[in-house]
Amino acid sequence: MNIFLYEVKSQIRTSVIWAASIFFIFVIFMSSMFNIFMQSQDAVIKAYSGLPPAFSAAFGIVISQLFTYSGFYQFLNTYIAIIGAIMASSISIAAFSREKRSKCIDFLLAKPVSRGRIFTAKLFSSLSLLLVTNILFIIISVIVYNKNAQDPAQTGRLIWASCSLFLTQLVFMSIGTLYAVFAKKIRSVSGVATAFGFAGFIISALVSMLQEDVIRFIAPLDYFKPMSVFATGGYEAEYAITAALVILVSFVLSYWKFCKTDTPAV
Repeated sequence: MNIFLYEVKSQIRTSVIWAASIFFIFVIFMSSMFNIFMQSQDAVIKAYSGLPPAFSAAFGIVISQLFTYSGFYQFLNTYIAIIGAIMASSISIAAFSREKRSKCIDFLLAKPVSRGRIFTAKLFSSLSLLLVTNILFIIISVIVYNKNAQDPAQTGRLIWASCSLFLTQLVFMSIGTLYAVFAKKIRSVSGVATAFGFAGFIISALVSMLQEDVIRFIAPLDYFKPMSVFATGGYEAEYAITAALVILVSFVLSYWKFCKTDTPAV
C-alpha cells in the first residue's frame, strides 16, 4: 500500500496537467469548433478541397464525415489519443523506472516485500490515475453531447466510444511498462513517452494514406475508433483482439523480467 500511495502522490500533479489538457481540448473543440464547422460547411469544404488528399488523410480529415457529430468526434479523437498515449506512457515509464533512474533499485528490492507485490503496486497506481482521468472524461463527453442537442438514444454508444481513450491508453501503458522494465538506462521519461505518442501518430498517418489494413495491426492509435462504435455499436473485433494481446504479452513479459532479473548493487 505504501508503494501504491507513493507512486500515486508522485505522479498526481503530472496526471492532473495531462488530464486537464485533454479535457480542455475536447470541450473547446466539441462545444465551439463543432458548431462553427457545422455553420460554415461550404467554406470548410472549399478550404480543405485545396489540400493534397495525402495531407488530409494523414491528419485524419475525412470531409464526408466531418459534418456529423460522430465524424467530428473521430477527427478530434486522433489528437486526443496522442495526448492520452503520451500521458499513459509517461506514467508507466516513470513508475517502473523511478528507482532505476535514481540508482536505488537495490534499496527497494531489499525491502521485505516481494517483487511481485512491488510490480503490482506500481501497475495499479498507474492504472488508478488513468481510470480517474477517463471516468471524468466520459462524464464531460456526456455533458458536451447533451449540450450539442444530440440524440439521447445514442448516449450509450457515446459512452462506449469515449472508452476508446482508456483502451488506447492501456495499450501504451503496457508498452511503456515493457520498455521501462527492459531498458538498462532511461534518461528522459517525457522524451521517451513523447516519442511513443508521435510514433503512433506517424504509423496511423501511414495507415490513412496507404489504406493498408495490414499496417493497422501495428498502429495502436487505430485499434479503437469511436466512429466504429457510433456506426455499429462496437469496436472492430480483430483490432480489439490485437490490442488485448499486446497488453497481455507486454504485462506478462514485464512481470517476468521485473521478478527474475538480478539487480546489481550500485
